[in-house]
Amino acid sequence: MPSGTGHRQERGERKRREVLEAAIRLLARQGPRAVTHRAVASEAGTSLRATTYYFASREELLTEALRHYAQTAIERFDAIRAALPQRTSLPPELAAELLAQTVLSDVVADRQGLVAEYELVLEVGRNASLEAAYAAWQAQLEEILARYAEAMGSSEPKLHARIVLATLRGLEIEALARPSQSPRRSDLKRVFQLVLESLVARSRVG
Repeated sequence: MPSGTGHRQERGERKRREVLEAAIRLLARQGPRAVTHRAVASEAGTSLRATTYYFASREELLTEALRHYAQTAIERFDAIRAALPQRTSLPPELAAELLAQTVLSDVVADRQGLVAEYELVLEVGRNASLEAAYAAWQAQLEEILARYAEAMGSSEPKLHARIVLATLRGLEIEALARPSQSPRRSDLKRVFQLVLESLVARSRVG
């Protein structure tokens, strides 16, 4: 059985996660300027002391909220990937299905988190202390997509990963700007398949 110390650590980690999730909710509703220790404590239903215990500054709170969201986003991507057929090579059609499901998951299943993500993207331009955390997440996403590009036979997997990631983000922003409409999987898949097939064809020609 876990020791008393283990129980305290578990409770502490749970409380820390609750504070970060409260910060993400505030980001989505009101933007980064609303994220203060006092406001986050109120949103999380905890004490101001608890938020300052885990996060010494507002910048640290925003940075850790970004890292927390990034981790949950990667977990959703992994869950979608695990549900698709496993194979040694990756046809563009199957990769397009994976990417379309990723956009739907981000926009529909975690729209609040996605709004918070893009609020943080804008905040990076105003607050350079967030740049390193965002760059680390960007690198992680590009590494995952580069592996898929290699499985499709890409001759430039890193470049193609950046192109695909830019497409994904563009479609997410488009969906966020149309809150009255849910994106259609078939439309998303068609866009991704066209991009992927063009990249694969270019690799074969090269």
